[in-house]
Amino acid sequence: MGAQTCARIVLSVHTLLYKEYEGVAMRIFLALMCATMVAAHNFVTDCYAQKTDFQSWNLATATVNLDPQKKWFLYGEAQPRIGDDISRLERLLLRSAVGYNVNDRLSLYLGYGWTPTFINSSYDEDFRNENRIWQQALYKHDLWGIQWQHRLRQEQRIIEDASGTSNRTRYLLRGSYGLSCDGDVGLTGYNEIFVTENGTHKGPVGGFDRDRFFFGPYLKSGPGRYEIGYLGEYARQFGDDSRMINALMVSANYSF
Repeated sequence: MGAQTCARIVLSVHTLLYKEYEGVAMRIFLALMCATMVAAHNFVTDCYAQKTDFQSWNLATATVNLDPQKKWFLYGEAQPRIGDDISRLERLLLRSAVGYNVNDRLSLYLGYGWTPTFINSSYDEDFRNENRIWQQALYKHDLWGIQWQHRLRQEQRIIEDASGTSNRTRYLLRGSYGLSCDGDVGLTGYNEIFVTENGTHKGPVGGFDRDRFFFGPYLKSGPGRYEIGYLGEYARQFGDDSRMINALMVSANYSF
């Protein structure tokens, strides 16, 4: 058997294994996303009776590097959420932070957020101010042909009329799977759990706060990454009320 024949056989086997591996990774990714959404839906519908609302969430973020080594950076975010069946502004989130890239995988953030609400749980006009100090660790890695992100965020929420500062912990797991050769087009999904560490009078109740999940396609172009898809959120509102949000989520994320 000649060298060229051996090379062709090796190349054919490599291509076959790659395609098989790629297919397995795709199936794993889709299965994980579907399992997450089904589990969250069953948890909500089987265990709780809640209000429902259809909303529009729109997110824009920008990350600006401050040095040639891309160690230090600034982060900014604006996110209006239109609720009451997409008829009125319910909440506005404006976040900013300074960040540091420890290495290619791990980034640390320290930031401030202004996150007022404009209607209450009864959908009455009711402006309520909220300020947040937040800290975050973001870790990225590849596994099974999928790009994973783990985000751990700690928030100190200072809410108007609440008796004190409420502390909340959030953990998000995101997976992204490229459908094109360069990875610029693909599918992404995440699930995020919120837990309030301490309840406050006229404020959040301690314990489980909300579960948020998203699934949809993404597109990378130049400095931007764009996503659109379905977002579902089950949330405990202040007191014993609960609510299920079904939202169209559109996001544009830029890095400079």
